[in-house]
Amino acid sequence: MAPGSRGRITLADADPTSRPVIDLGFYDEPSDFDVLLAGAKIVLEISRLDPLARFLAKPHLPASAEPTDTELTAHIRRWTQTVYHPTGTCAMGTHDDAVVDPALRVRGVDGLRVIDASTMPASPHGNTNAPTIMIAEKAADLIRQA
Repeated sequence: MAPGSRGRITLADADPTSRPVIDLGFYDEPSDFDVLLAGAKIVLEISRLDPLARFLAKPHLPASAEPTDTELTAHIRRWTQTVYHPTGTCAMGTHDDAVVDPALRVRGVDGLRVIDASTMPASPHGNTNAPTIMIAEKAADLIRQA
């Protein structure tokens, strides 16, 4: 829940109808991959213990009953995906790289705020729904005070 790798989202060009360029940056930080490989091995070990073992002849994926590190690596790289809760793409802060200030105002653009999970400086270690609601509630208070 705390990857070191960082993705990027950038503009493809000056055309506002162009799709953005999204680089998820999976495994740019090698330790992120090491964590997943270790986790996959733990899952396989758990699957070999009672009470699960009697229900599982072998793993579904990868297909080998005793997958090697090479097979697990290929499996992880093939099946890695986002958890569909992106955060931090419009991170809040006071540093030069921050997109929005602590009042959720877009730096350099008058009258525009970003009020969603993209303003989180770091991903929470759980579902993003409740923190996003909190951001919206705080933003409503800030807008009322303005």
